[in-house]
Amino acid sequence: MVGVGRAPDVLPHHLGAGGDPEHLGVVDVVQGADGLDRRLARGRRGEREREGEGSEEREQQTAPHRARSLAPGGRVGAMGGPERLTHLDASFLYLERPGMPMHVGGVSVLDPSTRPDGRLPFEEVRRTLAARIHLAPRLRQRVLEVPLGLARPVWVDDERFDLDYHLRRAALPAPGGRAELADAVGRALSQPLDRTRPLWELHVFEGLEGGLAAVLLKVHHAMADGISVMRVAQAMFDLEPEPRRPAEPEPWRPTPPPSPGALVRDAVLEGLADPADALRRAALAPRVAAAGVAGVLAGAIRILGMGPPPRGPFDAPVGTGRRFAMADAPFERFRAIERALGGTVNDVVLTVVAGAIHDLLRARREPTRGRTLRVMVPVSLRARDERDLVGNRIAPAFVDVPVGPMSPRRRHAAVRRAAAHLRGTALGADAVLGLGALAPPVLLAAAARLVSRGRWFNVVVSNVPAPQVPVYLCGARLLASYPAMPLAENVALSIGCTSLAGTMAFGLTGDRDAMRDLDRLALAIEEQVEALAKAAGV
Repeated sequence: MVGVGRAPDVLPHHLGAGGDPEHLGVVDVVQGADGLDRRLARGRRGEREREGEGSEEREQQTAPHRARSLAPGGRVGAMGGPERLTHLDASFLYLERPGMPMHVGGVSVLDPSTRPDGRLPFEEVRRTLAARIHLAPRLRQRVLEVPLGLARPVWVDDERFDLDYHLRRAALPAPGGRAELADAVGRALSQPLDRTRPLWELHVFEGLEGGLAAVLLKVHHAMADGISVMRVAQAMFDLEPEPRRPAEPEPWRPTPPPSPGALVRDAVLEGLADPADALRRAALAPRVAAAGVAGVLAGAIRILGMGPPPRGPFDAPVGTGRRFAMADAPFERFRAIERALGGTVNDVVLTVVAGAIHDLLRARREPTRGRTLRVMVPVSLRARDERDLVGNRIAPAFVDVPVGPMSPRRRHAAVRRAAAHLRGTALGADAVLGLGALAPPVLLAAAARLVSRGRWFNVVVSNVPAPQVPVYLCGARLLASYPAMPLAENVALSIGCTSLAGTMAFGLTGDRDAMRDLDRLALAIEEQVEALAKAAGV
């Protein structure tokens, strides 16, 4: 539906935004050379170029926490043991506590009118996932800890894997609009994932107004980042209303997990091998080693030079409950603003969010004049040859954005100047984070928890580029995908957005107690998009 002077709403307009609520890789076998994988890859490359994330710099970067392949039976190093979590992936496990679950997610709103029966039965979703789950082997693997914490955990096949345990079905209360969906998503996000099983859930919501349907894919951050969640879509989604039929896989036979003794032996051998390997690499490539040290020093200086963040409105202890809210606008509107004002799509996103926070602070009667907030922006550092790798390949970047009273054009210009060195701060942080690969797991866990308690930023804003092509789940057309982000220990708000299928969809995740007005912020984001578009003359 289209409201007066507003962008098309994905969910019915009269319900507004509000309520209570980065990923996996799949092997590159989905539809052959001309199929879904290649077309999605082309779309992602185009979006990266438009959103200021060129590939040349990314290709030049290397790091000791490089992600691992998602191919079945992945092995790591020369020890021949199960695939070990990278230090960054493991950090997300170490960060988790009852009040801070570390899962990410995406809420996909679907229109089943493209199906012959005009509905999306839960049983059809289950059949599709059961037929394609072999395309994402990590979905049938769990985390296994190493005795005494001698090394980072490993991924092993879950011998008692039960697909139905990971599928959840819920009917929304009437009228089944945006508020009811957001409330259901918020409650689902409040529950941590079961660490004894594969770290994911798929929630199917029925009873949406207008005959729509929705699914929430909830995945632990230890499994994936924002870019790689898009990869699991290649296992679940199609480019045509007619679902494809993947080749019948071989019967799945889980590999038995290693014994505690084998885990300890591999951990000791890896500990002995890694320093020797590091010395060998340094001897063979002293200039590379020196550049790595310089990168760490430059990164530390750059981050520390920013000083502590200002006191912010979302600085609050985070509890167990979550709220979720949604906002959206046509992606083409963001492109038009970018063309008119310059900069990148990410500059437009940060400008819109900063303006919305200004509106929220005014509604709260908080001072705004001359005020800035520090935004943490997760930046993907994946090179082209890392497209098919699972796990996390991200680094935090920091930018101070103005939230005081000013015109939309002036705010955009200020954000554009502040964000000019965004990727440079991410590369510096990446160099610092790379030191974690050399830390023993016990120290890595302690460092992760210590860092999480510090004040580094005021809010998270993550923009995940996505292809502009129609996609379908079981024949139902995807209208929008709203990201769900984890919260930091003392930061009560995270905002994610993605432009999949032509809609720039914002997912706002907030602490249930600290962000009671989250729906107001979501509405302000949509209003700020319109205000900036008007100021840009588009």
